[in-house]
Amino acid sequence: MLSIDPPLLLLTVVVFLGLIYVLNVMLYKPVLAFIDARNESIVKDEKNLLKQGDDTKAYQDEANAILAQARTEVANIKAAAIAKASEEVAARVAERKADLEAEYKEFLANLDAENKELASDLAAKLPEFRDSLRASLARL
Repeated sequence: MLSIDPPLLLLTVVVFLGLIYVLNVMLYKPVLAFIDARNESIVKDEKNLLKQGDDTKAYQDEANAILAQARTEVANIKAAAIAKASEEVAARVAERKADLEAEYKEFLANLDAENKELASDLAAKLPEFRDSLRASLARL
């Protein structure tokens, strides 16, 4: 039959406790330390990620502000360029209009002078035309 042998039982208990101690020192503590370090690293990375997310949002807001300012400056520059171009065009149009009006007045003056000259020529040649017309009517 089976009997319990106390020295063997004691040896088994000592070997079991020794095995637990060795496993605890060589396996469980390093594994638990690695897991704790990994968990701390994960928490640290999460905090860094949140911080970087906040930094990214701040940078994005700053970039949007710079873009809005640049758009405003572009709009101002564009408006100034359009205003300057409009003034230049208006000045050119006014200058050309003045030139055309001067040419028109000169043309009217020349036309009036030619009209007077033609009238004086016709008045000077009127007796010839009357004589010529009488001669033509006399032949009829």
